[in-house]
Amino acid sequence: MQKIGNLIGNMGKMEVLSSKICPKCNREVKRVKMQILGGENKGQWQVIENECDCRLANETLEAEKQKRLKFFEQFCIIPHELENATLENFQVNYESQAEALERTLDYIDRFTGSENLYYYGRTGRGKTHLAVGLYKLIKDASLTAMFFDVPKLMDTIVASWEKDAGYSESKFMKAVAEVDVLILDDLGVERISEWVDQTLYSILNQRQGKSIIFTSNIHPADLTKRYGERLADRIKNKMTQDQLISISTPESYRTKDLTMYKD
Repeated sequence: MQKIGNLIGNMGKMEVLSSKICPKCNREVKRVKMQILGGENKGQWQVIENECDCRLANETLEAEKQKRLKFFEQFCIIPHELENATLENFQVNYESQAEALERTLDYIDRFTGSENLYYYGRTGRGKTHLAVGLYKLIKDASLTAMFFDVPKLMDTIVASWEKDAGYSESKFMKAVAEVDVLILDDLGVERISEWVDQTLYSILNQRQGKSIIFTSNIHPADLTKRYGERLADRIKNKMTQDQLISISTPESYRTKDLTMYKD
């Protein structure tokens, strides 16, 4: 079904097949049969439907959303050492890493846009690698995604307060709220302040029902100690046990070849 506006210049005879009033914008929507005057399809009849104002408005809003998200993608910085990270090249040396990869693949298979994930474990265990791999798959699937380590997220908001920032805090927060998947890396390493906690709460509150992926050194059981009950409850909102993914290994990827650092 094509839009009338795209075809009207090439049409000849027209027959109205049906007509209705859109209950939202009160505009008449016609379904018509029209004959093509010229071109390779000359003489053929085609059934098309015009658009109501609310459909046109929705298309405009969606175009604005995509433009806004594309602008803010420039602030999403993947760690340099993980620029080539994918789920395919994730190194599995221990059982917890194999289980983490399996649960990540299950998340993709069951993805509906509302599920969350929380990767946790000590530094250098592969949490961010898996998050980056997910980020790339989500983008490849033509969905929108934003990747921030939490300190960078806060810095981006603070930078919006500058007169020459080129964007406003409200537009940035709107993009964060609208994106299909938000990835928050290194939750817990941001500075502790009432403003930071309130900003995190606002982001999570606006994204209820939309997917968030976290990586953190904080065990889920310790989130209340770090953030208080209200924010910890938002972080773990509607997560199942399968969405809490622990990665536990004897050593960090970064120091695995340095025996002096093994513990």
